[in-house]
Amino acid sequence: MGKWNLVDWLQVAGNLGLIAGLILVAVQIRDSNRIASAEMFSASVDTTVALNTSQLGETPQASMTRVLYEPDTATIEDFYVADRIYDALFRILVRVHVLEDLGLYGGGGITPQGFVQVHYQAFACPYGLSWLDQVQQKLSAGGGSEQPLFGSLQLMRDLARTNSAQTDMADRKQRSLKILSQVLEGSPTL
Repeated sequence: MGKWNLVDWLQVAGNLGLIAGLILVAVQIRDSNRIASAEMFSASVDTTVALNTSQLGETPQASMTRVLYEPDTATIEDFYVADRIYDALFRILVRVHVLEDLGLYGGGGITPQGFVQVHYQAFACPYGLSWLDQVQQKLSAGGGSEQPLFGSLQLMRDLARTNSAQTDMADRKQRSLKILSQVLEGSPTL
């Protein structure tokens, strides 16, 4: 075999281009499969959340208000509503973790920590804290205490424990009364 001519070099370049193209196709297929799996999982979570929310009754806001701010007046139905809401929030948190693990969340988008920061107040009552404890116990029993999900639940519990819904409501009422008194005294200027 002697010198390589232009045709030989073009054939090698063409073969390398073909291999590179096949690699790109394989990557696209893998990404498409990941996205399809994530969409199926997400649809499953949506279905479960929809089922949970369909069982909330006529006044879920009133039920959650009693569970969070007036637990002594809450009925068993109110706690059932809270349980359904907590279950829905938990499933959404699981979805956030799964999608982040697949590389489809994060990087400035939705993160598990961001989700927890927004939703922990729903658990800021004795029933909510007990609910989180129960879920953590189930995860621990299944060997899941090392999972990031367990850490998110712990963060949610810590935030909910240190920021009681009743204390938060009392602070809001106090702030509202202070603002109202300023308005009635005529101190704010427009």
